Amino acid sequence: MKVLKKYVAPILAAAVLLGSAANAVAANLLVNGSFEQPGCGSNCVLDTPAKTNFITGWTTFLSGAEYFNVPASIGGSVAADGLVIVDLANYVYGNGGGIQQNFATVVGAKYRLTFSAGNSKFAGRSGDGVVQVKVAGQTATFNTPTAKGVAIEWSTLTYDFTATTTQTTLAFSNEQNPYANFAFIDNVIVERL
Repeated sequence: MKVLKKYVAPILAAAVLLGSAANAVAANLLVNGSFEQPGCGSNCVLDTPAKTNFITGWTTFLSGAEYFNVPASIGGSVAADGLVIVDLANYVYGNGGGIQQNFATVVGAKYRLTFSAGNSKFAGRSGDGVVQVKVAGQTATFNTPTAKGVAIEWSTLTYDFTATTTQTTLAFSNEQNPYANFAFIDNVIVERL
């Protein structure tokens, strides 16, 4: 019996931990929350109707968004998760940029949005910016961290909301001067509470 406890107990504990890890990964209700699919060699400006659905699971709106590989574009910087990120401050047009995704929800259920917001002083930008979030009929504005240099600085932000419909749209946008500000996002997660 001691032999059984000695070997079976650790195996059962490991199985429980692995099951918990699998549930944590599976909990994200969004597709491609770190924007890794399909990827971008350097900088891909998504500013035309033909590019609206370029990022798997997401669609752009307003003047689109910038989608780029961080190590290939801003030396010494890293994405919050993976290699690619979205910049909501699309520099091609001055009327703002955005990205959104629809996902299934349960009316009245509570959810938590978690995402990484970032900024940099690369290319003469100010190092600060805002990210506007619209979800379930609610709107919130978040400041990115203020960057001290060229390397991207990230912060993790959360926002809780209650679903009002069976399909909810999560939208991120920025309407600042794209020649003065960045509004980077990455690692977007929505979980039911």
